[in-house]
Amino acid sequence: MSNKIKFHNFTLLINEKKIITKSNTEIKLNSVERNILSLLIQNPTVIFSKEEIRNHSWCKEIKCHSSVVPQAISLLRKKLSMHGLEPIETVKGKGYKAAHLVQEQGIGMYSALVLFLSIISILILEYPVSNLGKEKLTSFKFKKINNNIVTTSASNKFDTSNLKLEDDVKYFINNQNNFISISACKLKKNICINVYNAIYFKKESTPIKMADLISNVKFDDDMDLLLVKKDKLTSLSAEIQLRSLNNKKYNGELFINFDLEKTNNNDYFSKKTTYIKESGYSGGFGYASVNKITPIKNKNHHKYLIKKIDDDNLLSLRFQFGMVKNSKMTYAYNLLSGPREKQSYSYSYPISKNISYYFNDEMNISYIAYKHT
Repeated sequence: MSNKIKFHNFTLLINEKKIITKSNTEIKLNSVERNILSLLIQNPTVIFSKEEIRNHSWCKEIKCHSSVVPQAISLLRKKLSMHGLEPIETVKGKGYKAAHLVQEQGIGMYSALVLFLSIISILILEYPVSNLGKEKLTSFKFKKINNNIVTTSASNKFDTSNLKLEDDVKYFINNQNNFISISACKLKKNICINVYNAIYFKKESTPIKMADLISNVKFDDDMDLLLVKKDKLTSLSAEIQLRSLNNKKYNGELFINFDLEKTNNNDYFSKKTTYIKESGYSGGFGYASVNKITPIKNKNHHKYLIKKIDDDNLLSLRFQFGMVKNSKMTYAYNLLSGPREKQSYSYSYPISKNISYYFNDEMNISYIAYKHT
């Protein structure tokens, strides 16, 4: 098979995992995106089902549901559409095929914005990585539903009617096909004094009772949101409850920490550790990585490129303190073993000093984290 495939107004380089447009712009792809695109454009008249695309594009060792396919294609479309490329067509009720030529469109320039640091989500779902390099993701936005609720443009719809909301609490809701995340900040004089995060695993068809999820929001009164001290090591941390809408017996916790060191006027060097506990695993497990975080100018929100810079493969840095005791109760563990790409984009929504709501396009997961010493 040839390494170079020409299709309409771009060329796909398979081995290099990138696209070259007619204007000589380089668009980097991850392995899943490369596999999807090469399958479709090499068979331009064939309609492929979600199952066929999944079997071709993901490693056989990774057991994931076919619902990851629309998620992967959606992210790939967003990436390519910013360069005027629309190579994938949805065939309703059947699947996907290569599309007809769409003319390239111009892309606007970014305006300047203030620096703030973002955090990624951990790798708890086998969602495809949006490996965008230094490209623009102009379609993403934080959306204010009302004075109490904020969501994202990447979220599926959810019902906010008949919700009993606390006046001194701001809620952040992100509904995806395989999970819904609920985050909240308790406010005092417009300052966040307490944080809540929860991720509920679910099936795409699972009905969501938003009133129940909102009523589950409880704040830990003993939480101490430490502040940043000058000349001290700075960290960005989050604690997230793990639950399942389809299995009430399941529960877990996720802890994320970034130790941050400024390398120059713009970038940060970070050491990231993630630790997970869940019902089906005796003990806990996690991983560590080293990253470079670069602010990207954007007029609508704070945006950052997070790039893994350690030479070792991510799996070599995985650590385990226990073992699987019930594979039906290990939502995070079952999906952590897949290969990962080296970079993604994150976006932050400032809430108050050192505290922000974060969204990462790697898996569309979001939560509140705070910066401290």
